[in-house]
Amino acid sequence: MSAAQAAKPKPKPRPRAKRGVDDATALSLRINNGLSYAQIGAIQGTSKQAIHQRLRHILPDEATEAYKAKRADILSRVQLRVLESIDDESINKAPLAARATTYGILYDKERLERGQSTSNMMSVHADLEALRGARREIQEADEIDV
Repeated sequence: MSAAQAAKPKPKPRPRAKRGVDDATALSLRINNGLSYAQIGAIQGTSKQAIHQRLRHILPDEATEAYKAKRADILSRVQLRVLESIDDESINKAPLAARATTYGILYDKERLERGQSTSNMMSVHADLEALRGARREIQEADEIDV
């Protein structure tokens, strides 16, 4: 290479057109409008391959549909495995705050399973008493007006 060639500045690369995929818009166009990857790519100024690459991990597949169909059964099995893993040793090792929190959660879940309330009945009782009092006042006022 000559000295003249070495001193000659190298041409700057042309800047690429900024192209990207707006995931939310692409997903909406695919699900809500049923557009193809090529159509979405044309709208977003990119290739159908780029759209497919971005959406393939988001869109539901056969495994997703199978999970949705059996979700309750799958979760029940995981619950059973968690319960089976709890023994006296693991309970005793848990910090007091964790044991107290777990107790409260299990107490609420037991009441739900038995069809019992988990809400604070004292506030409901107070609201009912306030309504009864207002009703008595209205009845008394009606008697005075007559």
